[in-house]
Amino acid sequence: MISLYHATLLLPPTAAVIAAPLFGPTVTPRLGSFDLARRDNTSMVSTQDTQDFVFDPSYPQHEIHKILQKYKYAADLIHNPNLPDPLSGLDISDDLSDALNGAYNGQVTSGNSGSKNSLVPLTDSISGNLDVLYYGPLELGSAGQELTFDFDTGSADLWVRIFLDLPNKTEVVFDFQVPVNCQNCHRSGYNAAASKSYKSSQTPFLVTYGSGSVSGTLAQDRVAAGSLFVDDQYFGAVDNESQSFQSGPNDGLIGMAFSSIASSGKATFVENLLAAKKLAAPIFSVHLARRQVQGSAVCLGCYDSSKAIGPVSWVPVVSKTYWAVSMPQVFVNSNPITLARPLTAAIDTGTTLIYVPKDIASALYNAIPGAKEANQYGDGFYTYPCDIPLNISLQLGSNSYALDLRDFNLGRTASGSSDCVGGILALGDGFPSDLAIVGDEFLKSWYSVYDYSHGARVGFAKSVNNS
Repeated sequence: MISLYHATLLLPPTAAVIAAPLFGPTVTPRLGSFDLARRDNTSMVSTQDTQDFVFDPSYPQHEIHKILQKYKYAADLIHNPNLPDPLSGLDISDDLSDALNGAYNGQVTSGNSGSKNSLVPLTDSISGNLDVLYYGPLELGSAGQELTFDFDTGSADLWVRIFLDLPNKTEVVFDFQVPVNCQNCHRSGYNAAASKSYKSSQTPFLVTYGSGSVSGTLAQDRVAAGSLFVDDQYFGAVDNESQSFQSGPNDGLIGMAFSSIASSGKATFVENLLAAKKLAAPIFSVHLARRQVQGSAVCLGCYDSSKAIGPVSWVPVVSKTYWAVSMPQVFVNSNPITLARPLTAAIDTGTTLIYVPKDIASALYNAIPGAKEANQYGDGFYTYPCDIPLNISLQLGSNSYALDLRDFNLGRTASGSSDCVGGILALGDGFPSDLAIVGDEFLKSWYSVYDYSHGARVGFAKSVNNS
């Protein structure tokens, strides 16, 4: 009898929900790097100052609701000492000296002389003056069908829209009963019938976000990113999605956080690569371009110093749930603001802006002369004088990291207005009082490295975007 597991995103899991990693044969470690692109439209935005844009509140208003749902249980998860360690039993070396040493001219280094370098040109499509969401290709199944996925360090589930090219929707494929077509999906998605290695578990799969939900069946198949692959990777085969997921060109989402928060209860793609010793180094790194058609990348097992300036500074994670680090202080014009409490910051490539509790946002904007609440856009928004000298830095661990005003400034309140909208938004009821979400607004200035060794940590080096 099959036990049914009804998964809902970020509900506090029990110790039993984490699946054992899939161990494969020892192979020569490889490096994988793959394209990223942006959702919404493909228009190119010039490098003019963001002050020249008029603020459009539609996407930030949408993202606020998404964040409230996505991180609803985050405090319980981060501070839960009883969650199993998703890296327990994995042989992970702490020696990153080769992987972080000497890359230049776009060549990716690795920790193993037999590793294969792979660096793929990237694409960035944007909406207005906002970089909204990154996505890129993975290959699924024995036929290697290429599909596009959002890459999200703020979640841990992998899912894809399913499509079966069969006249009879109840037909058994390769001895496995497969789910029906995604009847309301905006595009075809994954053709499971073309893969001889596809397996459906018949276990229901459901992920709920603030912007909607996707549901279907937990399945297994080969998943590959460049030369890196996992056989029998668990993922959600989605046959139903809410309307909010139907506007983008991506076919699914790959969560890059720790499996301790996975709705599926299964090991992530990266954790399975680690278990099979296929990564040259126990890291992945992210470069996010700023309003450029090309330039963004995720490297699995690698670090590309052509995208970074100077050394990497490291911040330990506070728990192996999100890529969450301590955020004890915020600085405005080099002056610390008074925080009611230290914060934990989730480093989230799947979030566009930066979000903090309402009292923290109030203290931050009170330190900016002329700043005020902007209730015309709804709760959480603030404006400040566009032309005021301003420097804002976040302290993560013991290191301080500056924001670039091109990303903090979301645009003028109206054409010719002297007031601009700030990119740090406030969240009130329903949002954890000690949590900050640090999204792409920050990461475009800092090349980020997600390290599974040294007890797990996040590294930052200044991005070439700011050179």
